[in-house]
Amino acid sequence: MFKISLSRSNFIHLLRWASAFLVIFNHLRSILFKDYPLISHKNPFTMLFYFLTGLGHQAVIVFFVLSGYLIAGSILSQINRGIFDIKGYAINRISRLYIVLIVALPLTVLLDHIGIYYDNIGLYTGKVQAATLGFSIASRLSFKYFLSSFFMLQTIVLPPLGSNSSLWSLSNEFWYYILFPCVVLSLFFIKGKKRYSLIYLSALILLTLLLPIHIELYFLIWLLGLIPFYINLKKSFYKAFFIVALFVWLLIKKAAHINDFLYDFVLALIVAFCLASFTDYYQLTDKGLLKLNEKLSSFSYSTYLVHFPVIMISLTLINHYVLEAIWIEPGVIGYLIFTVVFLLVVITSYIVATFTEFKTPQFRDFLKRIFSTKKASSASQEAQNHA
Repeated sequence: MFKISLSRSNFIHLLRWASAFLVIFNHLRSILFKDYPLISHKNPFTMLFYFLTGLGHQAVIVFFVLSGYLIAGSILSQINRGIFDIKGYAINRISRLYIVLIVALPLTVLLDHIGIYYDNIGLYTGKVQAATLGFSIASRLSFKYFLSSFFMLQTIVLPPLGSNSSLWSLSNEFWYYILFPCVVLSLFFIKGKKRYSLIYLSALILLTLLLPIHIELYFLIWLLGLIPFYINLKKSFYKAFFIVALFVWLLIKKAAHINDFLYDFVLALIVAFCLASFTDYYQLTDKGLLKLNEKLSSFSYSTYLVHFPVIMISLTLINHYVLEAIWIEPGVIGYLIFTVVFLLVVITSYIVATFTEFKTPQFRDFLKRIFSTKKASSASQEAQNHA
């Protein structure tokens, strides 16, 4: 039985919403404010602000580790108990991914076209070379980009749709959801078990040949999420050690030149072992804090999928109608704009989640009725709630 302790569950919720917010901070700051080397007045506050708002990529690595833990761990648990159902698994993953995506993609097209109409500085046409926007959004809004992102081929066939560059990691996740069952079920072929295991082995070989190397490399990072599935670090020393190690490693990236993949791999290791240190099943946790973390994490997927187009249109309209809001110097007005747009993104994401992410169970049941699939019993209801 794949059980998750109360303390670990609370930590997972915290990591999910905090990571989603860090991604918002990163993209919002990169469009609203000038890059750090270009600002005129630097002080400790701006240094801290730029550090915290520069952790967007690291936050995505955290998402990969959490996904590896919850999804791969659930698959292994079900296989070990002899209840893994590939059809049920596919429906669970498809319903989870597409319930929000089918709204996020047309919303991206709509908001980007509105943004292009009101854009008077070339933000959507590549004239503003922000760190997270080094391309023309207008050139990525055709139907072929829509189809590419819908079928999870972004970064494989074409770049992500429009301004929604965050979709790159969703493609990674999708293919990891396919790769991992193929890896595990192929092992039965090697052991001479399971009649259909040769099919999974063939699929694994084909995927390995066709998928880009960057997706395959980061699959190794995704797999590190299995560390807390197999290892539980019960001494309180480990928890303190890996939390400190996490902050130190985040600081190191800004001070040293380290290979990107190597840095991400070590970061994923630290996060995985940090997660493994939250083991107490009966640890008393502040119920108010637990509910807050659960609530904020409940729409983190919607937040991730819609935040960038909302940021872009918000700043464009403010810049067009109110005051300058694109690549400005940090200051009181700028921080006020930052706060207002951030809150707008969170509210919009919650509204989208109300009609999508929160309806995942109903959408899952709908798909099961269509494909006449028996409702596969979950190895862990907690893991399904997180996944």
